[in-house]
Amino acid sequence: MSENVKNIKKDKKTLFLAIGAILGVLLLLFGSFAGERREEGETGSEEVRDPEAYARAVEARVVEICSGVKGAGKVQAAVTLRGGYRAVYATDAKNSSSGYQSSTVLVGSGTSEEAILICYENPEIAGIGIVCEGGDDAEVRARIISLVSATFSIGTNKIFVASGDVS
Repeated sequence: MSENVKNIKKDKKTLFLAIGAILGVLLLLFGSFAGERREEGETGSEEVRDPEAYARAVEARVVEICSGVKGAGKVQAAVTLRGGYRAVYATDAKNSSSGYQSSTVLVGSGTSEEAILICYENPEIAGIGIVCEGGDDAEVRARIISLVSATFSIGTNKIFVASGDVS
């Protein structure tokens, strides 16, 4: 009987080793698929940096905040952008006797050198046109221009408010 117990223990060890090996292979396969999904997500995030989508989002925000201004009534907005998203890379600055020198930080070596991307800056807002029911009132116009200027950090000369029938 002790031989049967030894065989059963041996069979259990073999079974556990086989299960462990199968789980290891599955984890390796799953890990490689997860890495591929992450890379696809990174590519997909570039699609998010669509200047037209950004302009629509700014327009929606302008309508939202201007609708809260007393006397504005219904609001429509149009946003014009200058350029697109701008990539910002890490730089190394040195102040030497010959002057100030700045260079882009690179990682890797040889042909695999890459710059370190810090972030993307939003496109510059070139102008915002706003049509609202209360746009003929000078006080409402002034409040809207000041509000939009402060919200988006743009000059008041880039904002125009007009009165109109907004449906």
